[in-house]
Amino acid sequence: MRELLINKTKVMLYTDIDQLPADRFSKVNKYWMLSDDLGSSFADIDSIHINRILLCINEPEKLKKVIDSMRVLIHNIINEVNPESMAFVSLIHSIDGVPLNDLSDENLKRVIKYLSDKGLTHGTLKKKARKSGKAFMKN
Repeated sequence: MRELLINKTKVMLYTDIDQLPADRFSKVNKYWMLSDDLGSSFADIDSIHINRILLCINEPEKLKKVIDSMRVLIHNIINEVNPESMAFVSLIHSIDGVPLNDLSDENLKRVIKYLSDKGLTHGTLKKKARKSGKAFMKN
């Protein structure tokens, strides 16, 4: 486990895949895959999806899949679902000694809001999520 201090809030993160409960691994993995494949922001529409559309403009089946993926990303953005944030929160073992056991999407969003109010920034979240992902990949 690794400790992350957000102002005076102590967040304990899983850092070893062998310590990660199976249901939590499934949740983290789902959000990592969504983030990698779909992206998390409007900027990803330009950098990922528009390029994919241009590459498969003459292949209707592939084009439909790319447009469907872009629709999911837009839906996630409108509904304030950020896969990077959701993956990060799924890696939290505890906050100030209180275990994070409710992995429902609604609760993960509440935890993101709570930590944001404590001072968690998107930059910190991305950096910590990337480090955690690399730690898991090494394992």
